[in-house]
Amino acid sequence: MKYVRRNFLCGLLGREPDSLAELNSEMRCWLAEVANRRVHGTTHEQVLLRFDEDLFSMQPVNGRPPYPYMDDEQRKVARDAYVSWQGSRYSVPWSYAGKEVWVRDRDNSVEVRHGAERIAVHDRAMKRHLVITHGQHHAGIPLGIRQSGKTLIHIVESAPMVERRPLAVYDSLAFGGAR
Repeated sequence: MKYVRRNFLCGLLGREPDSLAELNSEMRCWLAEVANRRVHGTTHEQVLLRFDEDLFSMQPVNGRPPYPYMDDEQRKVARDAYVSWQGSRYSVPWSYAGKEVWVRDRDNSVEVRHGAERIAVHDRAMKRHLVITHGQHHAGIPLGIRQSGKTLIHIVESAPMVERRPLAVYDSLAFGGAR
């Protein structure tokens, strides 16, 4: 875009086309006479010649499915083992809490991946603000043992005993006994 803006569009200043058809005509002329005849800065070859070479070696795409584009985003799994996606929350196995995962839409489902591993698949929430949970994702969460009452901390060692002396002793030492 920078090349087109700086070379084609800036070259039009003072003679702006009156219509889209005229702009397209100017563009085709500029491509044929300027852009495709230049030596490209990266390939160090004339653009038109390189295009002809590349075109000859390209394979037809007939019958091939289109490139699958998937919009996935990185998310952090919350401490409660849910990941937020498009306004709803989806469970993941609790062992992934605090880890970064990739979330994406796939057909009518939401897929969660950690690296190359698919760790969760859910039907997409029908509306926002829903919480979708698979029970097995939270099975076996180590919650720890809760005891009633307060936990007391017992100090094994007591603080060292400090000798108590009157401060007058230090005054007489500091000032040589004279006040």
